[in-house]
Amino acid sequence: MKKNLHKKALIFAAVATAVFAILLTNAQAEETTLPPSTNPANHAIFPAKKQSQEQQLKDQLAAYNWATQQTGWDPHKAYDKLVEQGYAAEQKASQTKGSGGRGAVRGALLGMAIGSLSGEAGKGASAGAIAGGAAGGIRSRQAQQESNAAKQQAIDAFKRQFAQWDKNYMAAMEGKGYTVK
Repeated sequence: MKKNLHKKALIFAAVATAVFAILLTNAQAEETTLPPSTNPANHAIFPAKKQSQEQQLKDQLAAYNWATQQTGWDPHKAYDKLVEQGYAAEQKASQTKGSGGRGAVRGALLGMAIGSLSGEAGKGASAGAIAGGAAGGIRSRQAQQESNAAKQQAIDAFKRQFAQWDKNYMAAMEGKGYTVK
């Protein structure tokens, strides 16, 4: 009786281990990261071979992954990076805001020191404030222009990459029997 019980326990343990391994394998297979959208260009996709909605979603994911693999570029990850770069550029530009005021104070102090040597500290401070404020304002505007140029370059690069990625996506969908517009 003990032998039968022991044998049943071993069989139960083996079966339980096998079931656990199968469940774990299935869970890991389902853990693939899904993009926020498998159709980021928002194409109109017609199932020309009467594919089901479920099949179309699977095919869109496969096309998304294939286009990403072919180009080495993921539109959702690239978009997130573009947003981060935009925030960083805004922060850098905002740090230079107020440069005109700080420049005016520095200029006034310097002008006052130079003007005091000639006995005209007030006039020196006024002239220094104007010159320092102008210089600080120029730095602030220049930083803003550089920030805007960098943002535009990043956006243009994103658009070029997206166009290339989208060609691959559309080719994959058309290869799976869909009409894509």
